[in-house]
Amino acid sequence: MRNVGAGVGLTAALVLGSGAAAYAHECFNANRSDQGNAGASKSQTWLTVHVEELTFGMPEEDASCVLDAYAATGAPSSFTIKIKGANGQGGTIGANNPHEGKAADGQGIDEIFAAYGAEIAGSFATCGVELPF
Repeated sequence: MRNVGAGVGLTAALVLGSGAAAYAHECFNANRSDQGNAGASKSQTWLTVHVEELTFGMPEEDASCVLDAYAATGAPSSFTIKIKGANGQGGTIGANNPHEGKAADGQGIDEIFAAYGAEIAGSFATCGVELPF
């Protein structure tokens, strides 16, 4: 497998300086519409990240392969996440989720990697490319 540089935007946004383990805990509102996500992204509390950002710095052939494989899964191409510490709120929004164990049910707050980790990792594996984190 080829090792690629870290995807600048998504990796930075998802890891947010606390290591790759944080990626699995980044939360998004699974029920919110595209219009709602666009509005949320205009605030200082939410940020939209794109799966495509994981391919930044990769050879074009590898990036295209990964993105095509990911698109074929039907999983979302972007996620609007809460920025940790924004507006005086620490931690992830899922940390206070009363629906423990439902991090990938498509209702309310889900965790990106719990909900779509298989699709993300699988798209890289399909193309013989290592995940950048």
